[in-house]
Amino acid sequence: MEELLDLGVLKASLSELIAHSNMDDCVLPDKFKVKFRSFGEYKIERYNMYTLQVSSKKSLLVIPNQWVYIAACCCQYYIELVKYKKKLEDFGFTDDMYEACHPSKDNKGIPENQKTKEVCKEKAEHFLESYDGTDKELLVKFLWDYEFWGGGKNIKRSNDFTDSPVLNIANTINASSSLIGAIVKGLANQNCLNLLLESTEWKSFEGSSASTTSTKKNPESTIPLQQIFYGAPGTGKSHAINELTAGKDVIRTTFHPDTDYSTFVGAYKPTSKSVPVMTVIGTNAVPVKDKNGKEMMEDKIVYEYVSQAFLQAYVAAWRKYCDVQEGEEPMDEFLVIEEINRGNCAQIFGDLFQLLDRGDEGFSEYPIKADSDMKKLLEKEFEGLEIKNKEGINALFKGGKDIVAEVLAGDVLLLPNNLYIWATMNTSDQSLFPIDSAFKRRWDWNYVPISNAGKNWMIEVNGAQYDWWNFLEAINDKVYHATYSEDKKLGYFFCKAKDGVISADKFVSKVIFYLWNDVFKDSEFEGDTFKDEDGEKLSFDKFYSVENNQVKVNGTKIVKFLSNLNLSPDSEADEDNSEEGVETESGKKLPKTPKVFTVEFPDGTVINEKNRFETYLKVLSKIGIEQVEKIAEEMKYQRRNTPLVTKSQHEEILNDAVYSYVQEGDYYIVKGIDAITMYNMVMLLDNRLDLQLKVCYE
Repeated sequence: MEELLDLGVLKASLSELIAHSNMDDCVLPDKFKVKFRSFGEYKIERYNMYTLQVSSKKSLLVIPNQWVYIAACCCQYYIELVKYKKKLEDFGFTDDMYEACHPSKDNKGIPENQKTKEVCKEKAEHFLESYDGTDKELLVKFLWDYEFWGGGKNIKRSNDFTDSPVLNIANTINASSSLIGAIVKGLANQNCLNLLLESTEWKSFEGSSASTTSTKKNPESTIPLQQIFYGAPGTGKSHAINELTAGKDVIRTTFHPDTDYSTFVGAYKPTSKSVPVMTVIGTNAVPVKDKNGKEMMEDKIVYEYVSQAFLQAYVAAWRKYCDVQEGEEPMDEFLVIEEINRGNCAQIFGDLFQLLDRGDEGFSEYPIKADSDMKKLLEKEFEGLEIKNKEGINALFKGGKDIVAEVLAGDVLLLPNNLYIWATMNTSDQSLFPIDSAFKRRWDWNYVPISNAGKNWMIEVNGAQYDWWNFLEAINDKVYHATYSEDKKLGYFFCKAKDGVISADKFVSKVIFYLWNDVFKDSEFEGDTFKDEDGEKLSFDKFYSVENNQVKVNGTKIVKFLSNLNLSPDSEADEDNSEEGVETESGKKLPKTPKVFTVEFPDGTVINEKNRFETYLKVLSKIGIEQVEKIAEEMKYQRRNTPLVTKSQHEEILNDAVYSYVQEGDYYIVKGIDAITMYNMVMLLDNRLDLQLKVCYE
């Protein structure tokens, strides 16, 4: 069994760390920002450079990045406190024992035979006598010496006994303490703390002496200069880039089969230019004037070298270097390439390919010669500009050349370290041209998995609503077993909702069309998933019908398809249950379709699954299905005149189009009930069994 750390020593060291940390403006690692999207009741709406915007039901706040780092410092203490309590509970400690050990003034509520600390100590030692670890003394101090670990609230309070000691370490004002406390728990319970602690930014916050130079913006930076976000369609690749580049200068382009070097970099193009109207008098060309003596003008087609996305970003990045003083860091410039695998990358990049080799400082290791036409454009763009930091840049290249002067003169091309080139790639799209390994290895590859974005989008068909994420989970399972590949799966944003609803028309035109024409055509639509009511193939044409010479979506066939996937309407009014609705028995108004349904148990377990029914099911399992069934037998909440939890299946449910059963051990739980009923059932169990649950339903 893992031994415990001395909380007194740990508290002192962490307090010292925070007190002497660098509190200057600091950034958060990009990989961390992708993973850390919420904490407690707060959702992170946007990451800025030095701040983050968070929202809850009650407020919208802007907090500095330093709070996240402070919270990270406190995380180890929080985790250790939880370990202490977990070890005691493994020995059989109960709430009564914690109550008895709490150093309150009068020990109210403690049974007569447990009022003295001597008795408490004797009982504690009895429970701990089988344990001979070196940290036994620490456990004893944890139980009775609250000053040892900075405690205030009783250890039995699973939800918040850690708050005071953790926030004492943070040493912040009350206004920010609760937020930092929520961040601490969020970091400790999510798989992203290491992404923060292992970053260079963390070392900077700690006040490390890691040296920087005027040419190296972010030593060992976690932000890749060149990276490709890849994954299934609709996973939010472009959205992730938008989040990471919020507030930055971005130039965006999209590759397609006709994209080439000229459309990506630049080329001579015909443009309209206003010029004087000329005539010839004798051997001389002279401008023509109107009756007022003003030269007459006309539009003519002329050819000029026009820069495209790459050169625009390239020039902008170097201009930012010219805008800063020596020793300062230039602002970042981002070139974003959408659908990079739909173009011939070898042809599009041409000799720019060599520039993608970046050195440790982020500059191209191998500058290339600019052609004469490009040189003229760059010379004009950089005319009169000066880089104060040029000596630091020149020192990176051998031979003693003034490489910066050559860049500003347009003689050479050299990517600066503030130019980021990021791209997206749908793995389901068949590339018209292969991307060779030499090109691939010059990029970092950032996989964007399919995940629940938490938007609570619904598919609306024939007046009923089906949970979009539930559909994605079900259909992606079918996609994988049909193709044995992740590439054809659907991401959350494959089909976007309007006001949280995906209409039947959009569902068929985008989702069904893609599934029938791109995914399952090679598997010949095998299995019951693709069968109609008569057992025949559910072909694509059946999703449409003609009424009064108008083509309309056939909602019945959509419902059949969703039913084949074992999906039921998320919210279905049931005439058999008068208890159901937007008002609970206590008179509290609640939404019929909540965005949040979370249940927290006294032991600290928080259940918040991908959908509401999974949350409900796990809550019942943790409570104990046997106990739940006995209460459900009373039929306070029911469906089709049957209990919500039974020992045997009822024909009324088995033959119903809306409801079905999910088996848990020897018991059957009704599936298809709406969120209000789930909430009512959980609250009933909480009251009957005195579970002291914390239920968030909003």
